[in-house]
This record gives sequence, C-alpha cells and structure tokens, in this order.
Amino acid sequence: MKYIKIILILFFLMILCSCDYTEIEDLAIITGMIIDYKDNNYEVTSEILESTDKSNIRIITNTCSNINLCMYKLSKVLNKEIFISHLKTLILTESTIMNNDDYYDYFLRDTKSKMNFSIYYIDDKYKDKILDIYRNDNGSSLYIKTLSDINHKDYSSSTQLNFLDLINNNIIVYPTLIVLENNDTDLIVLSNPIILTKDKKITLSTNNAIYYNLIKNKLNKTIIDIPCDNNNFSLIVDNSKTNYSFENNTLSIKISIKSNINSYNCDYNLNDTNTIKLLSDLSNKLVNNQIEELINISKENNIDLLDISSYIYKHTKKEININDINVNISVNTIINSLGETKNEYKRKNN
Repeated sequence: MKYIKIILILFFLMILCSCDYTEIEDLAIITGMIIDYKDNNYEVTSEILESTDKSNIRIITNTCSNINLCMYKLSKVLNKEIFISHLKTLILTESTIMNNDDYYDYFLRDTKSKMNFSIYYIDDKYKDKILDIYRNDNGSSLYIKTLSDINHKDYSSSTQLNFLDLINNNIIVYPTLIVLENNDTDLIVLSNPIILTKDKKITLSTNNAIYYNLIKNKLNKTIIDIPCDNNNFSLIVDNSKTNYSFENNTLSIKISIKSNINSYNCDYNLNDTNTIKLLSDLSNKLVNNQIEELINISKENNIDLLDISSYIYKHTKKEININDINVNISVNTIINSLGETKNEYKRKNN
C-alpha cells in the first residue's frame, strides 16, 4: 500500500505539472514595459515571453486611451491571456512622469500584479530601441535587472526604485537608462539618476547617487576616493548605517561606516597607528561634505531629497520645511583592514 500511495502521488504531480505547462503556453508573459504618454494617449511597448523558451521574445507597441485597453489589444493580437506577475522592468518616459499621475493605477488594480518590479527613466530618443537590443539573448528586461543588481551589489553608483517606493515616496529619484554605441554594438547602461518635478529636472552626479544611497541606508557596497595632500587613497565601504534624531529644530545625522583600504598612494606611513586615525578623519570630512552637498541640492531646489520633512513629521507631528531646520552631520569611519597595501608599503621602503 505504501508504494501504491507513492505512485499515486507521483501520478497526480505529473498531471498537475502537465496542466501548469499547458497554461503557461497559453500565457503572454510580460517581462518588461515602456510607457510613454503623448496627445492624451498611452503608448505601451511590451516585451513578451511567449513560451518557456526564453529566446522566444516579441516586442509589441499599442497606443490607447488607457493601459487596460492596451493590454486588451495585446491579448487579442497574441490570442493569449496577459500575465504581468513576471514583470521585471517598467520604463517611463519624461512625458509619462510629468503629465500623468494615473499610469500606475493599472498595476495597483490588476490582481496578478506582484508590484515587485523595478522602475527606470529613459529619454525619448532611446525608447524605440532599448527593448530590441537583447531580444535574442533572454530579453532586455532581464539584462537591465541584472545590470541594476550588480551595480547595487558592487558599486551603488545608481539608485534602485521599486514600484512600492514609487507610490509611497514624495520625492522620487529615478535610475536612468541610456543606450551607448560601442564597436557598432548598442549597449544598455545605467546613467546618472534624475529627479523630475513639475518645473525642474535635476540630474544627480555619480557621487550624489552613492551618498544618497548611504544616507538612505540603501548602500550595499561601494568604493570612495579620498584626497590626501596631492595624492589619494580609496576605501571599500561594505557596511554603513545612518541614524537620525531631531531636537531643538536641529536634525542630527549620524553615519557609521565600516571599510577596508582598497588603494593607497598617500605619503603617510601605514605602519604608524596614527595614520589610520588620520585616514579616518579624511574620510569623515569627505563624507560630511558630500552629505552637505545633497542637503544644499534640496534647499536650492526646494525639494526634500532626503525625505527629512517626513521623518520629522513622523516623530513630532510637525510640518517643517527643510529650509527652516539646522542639520548637524556626524561621521565615523572605521577602517578594518589595510588589505595588501601595508605589505606593498613595506616593500617600497625596504
């Protein structure tokens, strides 16, 4: 009886697997979308995986008065049910972001939307070709996701934005995609993040993006270059934590950084214990200046880039403009390891 039960279980599992496979073949699995908005219509370009074979990818564009209608048209053309649970990448044009606040309603209302996909900004000049670039190699959406994950894991020189961030945050920093040509081959590249408001377009530098991630506790790992007299050294930051407190109209920002020396070109003797303290102080000064630059960007453009006002309101129930508060920044950089640079220094000086 035991073996019969096992055989029956395996048989039913095979039936279930067979049914799921048949259902998948009847689905148009959307892995990526570009939404443009012009002349009061949506132009929706979809990257569709039509079968379990990842190389079988189609790119189809529909123009409609609303996104639901575009999805209906897409289903009709493909003769398949639209499936967006596998959506990885949603790309928005400036016109969509600036002129329409309702484009994300479709993803909120569709019961099959998992709302765990990533959002990107793209200039109009790239929107007609970006999804075509890797269509024969698992698709551009998967490539973009991998590109973003690697950047976050190793560099943090861009920002990551998921759908829930988009609908919950007041100020949105959009990761930007561009297309570069290299040896007659188009490549998708992450560029400088941007902020779009009704009257401004603010582009953040690579450093701005790194320290934005740092202060928002979104930094995973990065390398920072720090000047030392006429030379420089670099640190690998592999752990950081930012804490806030607000009292007497002053926001205190405390940043703790754990790091290792990555490269070293300074004249200070690494065998001297005072040198580590000096390098930490130089790092603290640099980070402090970079955070101040972000705060200045906020004040100059009258935007709450770091979401400071929301933090203050959450803890005090007071609405305060960022221009009306004082900010005190405290940075503590801990250098855990000299890496190979200590031995290199010894060899150079023996």
